[in-house]
Amino acid sequence: MTALDAYLTARTLADHGMTDSDAVTIADFDTAADLAGAHRPAGPDDRHTVRIALDAIGDAR
Repeated sequence: MTALDAYLTARTLADHGMTDSDAVTIADFDTAADLAGAHRPAGPDDRHTVRIALDAIGDAR
């Protein structure tokens, strides 16, 4: 997963009201990645990267 994939996935989650990174499920990550046209997170490290991006987006709002 690239940084862009993580950002696009996080942006999609945020756009759908999912701003609490601790509450996001693996299914949520996969669905958001699919909607964003990004690669799905392949494991815990990728999901952690998306969580960091989601937290940054949430802090910026």
